[in-house]
Amino acid sequence: MRLLHLSDLHIGKTLGAYDLLEDQMHALEQILSIIESRDVDLVMIAGDIFDTSIPSSEALDLYSYFIERIVFDLNKKVLAIPGNHDSSKRLDINRKFYRSNNYYLVGDLDVKPISYSDDLGPINFYLIPFVSINRAKAEIDDSIEDFSDIYRRLLENIDYKGRNVLITHCYAADLCGNLGEEAYNDDQKPLSVGGSDFMDVDLFRNFDYVALGHLHRAHFVKEEKIRYAGTFMKYSFDEIKTRKSVTLVNLGESLELEKIEISPLRDLEIREGFFEEILRGEPSDAYIKFLIKDDFTIENAMAKLRTKFPHAVSLSYVNKGALSKNFEEIDIDLENKDLIDLFKDFYSYKMDEDLSKGDLEILRRIADETF
Repeated sequence: MRLLHLSDLHIGKTLGAYDLLEDQMHALEQILSIIESRDVDLVMIAGDIFDTSIPSSEALDLYSYFIERIVFDLNKKVLAIPGNHDSSKRLDINRKFYRSNNYYLVGDLDVKPISYSDDLGPINFYLIPFVSINRAKAEIDDSIEDFSDIYRRLLENIDYKGRNVLITHCYAADLCGNLGEEAYNDDQKPLSVGGSDFMDVDLFRNFDYVALGHLHRAHFVKEEKIRYAGTFMKYSFDEIKTRKSVTLVNLGESLELEKIEISPLRDLEIREGFFEEILRGEPSDAYIKFLIKDDFTIENAMAKLRTKFPHAVSLSYVNKGALSKNFEEIDIDLENKDLIDLFKDFYSYKMDEDLSKGDLEILRRIADETF
């Protein structure tokens, strides 16, 4: 059986002031072509389908398009779980309709196999969504202390007869090896606040394949069969040198794995130099982070950069003293401005651009609810 392992789609994600839906569509179309051309039987999505627990209507539409192309147009199966960015309840709508069309999205903790057969017999798929410590205490056992405890309890009744695949979303680590190698980059959300995020990967050793989600770099943990697919796009400037891919899994008499590269619509870049030198550089449509070496801040720097680099994401000054030298020029009227106006002034000062109407409306709603 040919399986395609995806994870951490983060549909609806933004990078700076830009939403990435067009870029994500470009990548998802490539994945649909892979599913068709490589005759994939089943697609596994190991969590973080959306970037937020309340995705936009545009993000929902894009994911619906992707799933409907797979299950209706290509007539393939999909098994998916929520990650720590997702809302299980929101994703679990229309369950009966989708399951009748071979799309299973499992958000509960009732660990029962979903089985499909090929020429070699049945394959049992076990789906475990992201489970917080608090949820595990409430729904499994209030004596649970860590993520290893959660999986120890959830997996205890599996007999592992035949071929078995686990799809789950966690930070799996080799507790006998070196921890910290897969530390979070600046785009990833830790699984818990305080305590240990990781769980013991040895709890997965009896599965024939483990499709993991949560960490954004494609790699295996301890054994080739226990793998993170990683994101299909670069979502952080930490990943500039990374080639993004999806993982094709051939689960026959032996396990065969292949990483298939996904090309970006726009790549990520970091450009460093003096401001005027950067402006004289080659134009680019990439998402760019600028590191400015000038000793003084540049007036309207971001606006000037975007005339040549339309997807400029951020700028910072290598010499932090450049910011302090301009502090005496800041004139903020704290007494005669309300919260919204103060934030608008602060944003304009920090970002060299005005707050958008959409963001301003969100800010007003937050202020109304909070104050």
